[in-house]
Amino acid sequence: MTYQNRHECKFVVTETVARKVLQCVRPHVEPDPYAAAQPDHAYEIASLYLDDAQDALYDETIDGRAERYKLRIRSYGGATIAADRIVFIEVKRRFNSIVRKLRCPVRHDRLEDLLNGTNLSPDERLAPQSARHRPAMNEFLRLVAYRSAGPRCTVRYRRQAYVGIDDLDTRVTFDRHLSMLPTQLAAIKHRHRGYLSVPAGGVILELKFTDRAPPWMSATIRKLELHRRSFSKYCTSIDAERRASNTNSREASA
Repeated sequence: MTYQNRHECKFVVTETVARKVLQCVRPHVEPDPYAAAQPDHAYEIASLYLDDAQDALYDETIDGRAERYKLRIRSYGGATIAADRIVFIEVKRRFNSIVRKLRCPVRHDRLEDLLNGTNLSPDERLAPQSARHRPAMNEFLRLVAYRSAGPRCTVRYRRQAYVGIDDLDTRVTFDRHLSMLPTQLAAIKHRHRGYLSVPAGGVILELKFTDRAPPWMSATIRKLELHRRSFSKYCTSIDAERRASNTNSREASA
């Protein structure tokens, strides 16, 4: 298996600061190719997160465990997902400040059989021409079985994304409009009336790089006095769901 060793620096900033960050980095980046045609250089992401019945993966993140991982299935853009739409199953591991990600493309209409343990052939599991991803698929399925994990919620947001001009592994992203949909279904819905708005406290800024941050990125952090903070979209979404549930329970009993 080939992991991508990455560093992710997260910040939650105001819109004013987000604009200043973009001004600082703009000479060194260009729009993400997948968003270049969009007026705001942004696209929608919806990720189906898996967890066990006790939300153990949530707890490990909240507790700040040095070595932890998330299991998710990610879809990019589009209000409707066709049966043969390609989505990506991912194992996102964290070792202190280093992020390592395994991912594998699969057909959306195979998700339910995949997660239910249906005996699919390797070719049925994988998207076309993706046999090289089979080790990633096997690791994902191993961890799902080990954790007895199943669909927990879909986290949706809009990402404004840029990549380094000289280094495509360097990324600057601004995430907005965070929302979540509780679900036990092995399907990703970009549009559903059950989505709950999730307060993030500002724009979620992520600076991503391999090995060492480029000088212009470090200079931006210093110039704008940015302060890193831990921020999990999955955990923040679960917290929002629990608050909403508690509020509804109090109102029902009043």
